[in-house]
Amino acid sequence: MAKTRPASLRARAVEDEYFKKAEADLLEKLRERMAKEAERRALGEHHGVEDEEVLKAFEEAGYDRDTVQVLHLVPILQIAWVDGQVSKAERAEILKIAAARNVAEGSPAHAKLLSWLETPPSPQFFERTMEIIGRLLQLFPDEKRAALQSDVMSASLAVASASGGFLGLGSKVSADEEYLLGKFAADFEKAHQAAIEKAAKNP
Repeated sequence: MAKTRPASLRARAVEDEYFKKAEADLLEKLRERMAKEAERRALGEHHGVEDEEVLKAFEEAGYDRDTVQVLHLVPILQIAWVDGQVSKAERAEILKIAAARNVAEGSPAHAKLLSWLETPPSPQFFERTMEIIGRLLQLFPDEKRAALQSDVMSASLAVASASGGFLGLGSKVSADEEYLLGKFAADFEKAHQAAIEKAAKNP
């Protein structure tokens, strides 16, 4: 007949098991926290940003260290999708712009871009990305801010002009595309003014 362990030993075994599980859970949470912090640092290093609110915004929008490279291509994607579909000419122009910005074929960033060319991101995603770009502009020095604004606007215009018109005649930029281009310009001006005000408060 098998001997039954005393109640005190059974209780001790249950207690030991509880603390082992609690310790394992704690270690797992610690590993997750460290991985998240490493990911956040990588995101910041790509743009030279340490602002916690901006880095949190990256994460909440779904960007990671691999896909953050295409952040500045999102406005031109929005231009391409504004009429409900991406034309062959617009797709070709976007991929050309991506290649010029060192988005390598076969990379996670390139794969993400291709997925966005097949299925449009949500309006909320476009909006949140523009908010992130606006926050970055406020953090950048004047020269870098001007360069980014010029880059995004010129690339957006190139995509907007990639198709449209009739038999090569008339404006290639649609009314919806013109509206978005104007909105981008207004958003960038707003970020510029916010940067000036911030600099004035912290000379």
